[in-house]
Amino acid sequence: MSTTTPAVKRRACVACTAAKAKCTPQTVNLCQRCARLGKECTYLNLPQTKRKHKAVPSRVEVLEKKIDELTSQLAVLTRQNVQIPPGSTSHSLTNNVGSSIDCRDSTDIGALIDAATEPSHGLSPPTSSVLEGQPSIVDRGLLSETEAERLVATFQLDLVPKFPFVLIAHGETAASLRNREPFLFLCIVAASMGSAHPLRKTVAEEIMKHVTLRVVARSERNLELLRGLLVHTAWYAYPAEKYHPRLLLLAQFCVSTLYDLGLHRKSDPNLEEQRALLGTYWLSVGVCGTLGRPVAMKHDGRIDEGMVSIASTGLMSDRWIAPFIHLQSFMATMDEVYASMQASGGRALVQVTQGSLQRQFDGVRACVERHLLSCPSSTENVIRIEIKYVEMRLEELSLREELWIAEPTSAVRTAMLMGMIQRCKELILAIRNLPRSEIAQITITTSARICAAVGYMPTAVLALLNLITADSTMEEVQAVVDAAEYSNLVAELASSLEIKFGDMPVADRETDIVGSLCSKMRLLGRCYPHQIRAIVGEARLDTLSSMMAVDANEVQNEATTSQAWPSIDRDLGDNIFSADIQWDSLLSSFVGALASHM
Repeated sequence: MSTTTPAVKRRACVACTAAKAKCTPQTVNLCQRCARLGKECTYLNLPQTKRKHKAVPSRVEVLEKKIDELTSQLAVLTRQNVQIPPGSTSHSLTNNVGSSIDCRDSTDIGALIDAATEPSHGLSPPTSSVLEGQPSIVDRGLLSETEAERLVATFQLDLVPKFPFVLIAHGETAASLRNREPFLFLCIVAASMGSAHPLRKTVAEEIMKHVTLRVVARSERNLELLRGLLVHTAWYAYPAEKYHPRLLLLAQFCVSTLYDLGLHRKSDPNLEEQRALLGTYWLSVGVCGTLGRPVAMKHDGRIDEGMVSIASTGLMSDRWIAPFIHLQSFMATMDEVYASMQASGGRALVQVTQGSLQRQFDGVRACVERHLLSCPSSTENVIRIEIKYVEMRLEELSLREELWIAEPTSAVRTAMLMGMIQRCKELILAIRNLPRSEIAQITITTSARICAAVGYMPTAVLALLNLITADSTMEEVQAVVDAAEYSNLVAELASSLEIKFGDMPVADRETDIVGSLCSKMRLLGRCYPHQIRAIVGEARLDTLSSMMAVDANEVQNEATTSQAWPSIDRDLGDNIFSADIQWDSLLSSFVGALASHM
């Protein structure tokens, strides 16, 4: 009689498992299939506790298996790529955890994985300049050694306080800078020589030759290129182009070069790299934001870390960086808030938004004021202009017509429009009253602030007059016009700015951003009175018509109406009528890009 098989649940034997056959126990250590085939029957003994659990692999086991499969596939692909000859030894590779790949083919799996996840492919960009060894403008005799030294010294003494993001070593000579960093030298020369210098156009074209051949054609990327681009963009003036495509391109090159160099995430940047990071942020937000383009850089932890690190260097110029960044960051925040506002919010939304931004700005201004205590007067003047620009922008919502559809003549709006007129006037006066030497060296951002003030002021005046002329006295209307003093103000500003051009021909001035700006300002100032008359004249005639029914003796003719406006009619020069000038088109030159935030 055969032995009774114990009722024990156990795993199938090794032979039946390999054959995927049913394993029926015959005795304790022998199954029926192995007994019939005369095979050795071997069971793998598992702990009783494991036999009690359902064989469901854990998440770790699944992941480990997946890694083993991927590793196996990489190894196979590697051997195929290196074309292992037929008949060569096949290295063992299993899917068990802990198995290893024979390393005799020197395959680095980590390197392969890194290569697979690397987003860029192809050749690395060149590290040397294609223009290396080319004679400089000094070598070619276009600029004397003495003049080069003077321009480099001017940059160190006068321009760094207005843009403290690119420094050169104390005592650095033009000759050593030219040999070591020729592109930076060229950009410093261009920024320092000013608009009236006879070599301005030649140097600007030389800079674009570097940009075209090195940055665009050969994708060169290094810190010298970035620092030079920052200087050139900060004092960009030539050529003046509609919509400023080259200026925007230069600002975008600064940002892309910074990211290509990895300075935005570098854990231990040196001081020059930190200044370049902060300078790129300041410049890109200022230029792109003002011209209505997306700002690529955001204020993040790297910006804060850079400011803290730079402030501890002991260099005075590094202490001047913080107020620039604080104000620019607030303006970026303000732009984002304005862009997200919905027209349905109306007056209530405007009041809440302006109040919130004003409180934030009060804190920023208090911080900036503390920094200004250690700044030279030229730096303080630049920062004061930025502060006045922010104050002007805080009134900007008064110009968004869709926010006031329900309450177009709201007292809140009229007060904001008057505030806008006053803030614009203060900003224009601040620039007009700059010392002559500083006017000749204004940065591109200060030029942008001029555009904003010159464009916003008449927009606010005309909007306010459209609101009040129906119910206001002529004295009240005249008070608005007198408060602006627009025609005289822009004419005086243009005269102050034109100091930088000396005896330069008018045609050449038009190729300069500030020169083109001045000619448009003068034209706006001459056309402005006709725009006032177009609004106020009709309202005045309506008022006179209603007065005729009360007292015919009070009716005045159109000539008398003209005499009532000496402050807007004087000094027009030649006969210019609003029909001959497209006022809206001219005004858009100043507020068109800024209107993208509105």
